[in-house]
Amino acid sequence: MSIRYKFTPIRDNLNKEGEKVKGYYPQVISRGTIHKEKLFDYISHGSRPLRAELSHSWALIEDSIIDLLEQGFDVCLSDFGTFSVSAQSPPIEKKNEIRAESITVKGLNFRASKVINKKLKGIKFERDPEK
Repeated sequence: MSIRYKFTPIRDNLNKEGEKVKGYYPQVISRGTIHKEKLFDYISHGSRPLRAELSHSWALIEDSIIDLLEQGFDVCLSDFGTFSVSAQSPPIEKKNEIRAESITVKGLNFRASKVINKKLKGIKFERDPEK
């Protein structure tokens, strides 16, 4: 199976009218979202014991990753990728003007491993016939 795409016009709002970038870029069309329960069904191929084991293992892994991120670690799952936390605070002029209480989590970052990126390089694309 391949990934569907459509061409989308480039919207260049930063440049003046005569300097605007023109053209199109390919935009991936998602076939939908697979949530973890469907993923467990997909992996287990109908095996109830395997599905139960997957669900239990997932809960342990999820809790452990969150715990380690809260401790300030990056979590690297070899051949898959690395999770890390990013922070944000109100704008400041001097480093000593801000306290830890003012810093919040901006988001969770994920960097795919070289192995995953290499495997994804071989994906086939097909143009969506309706777009």
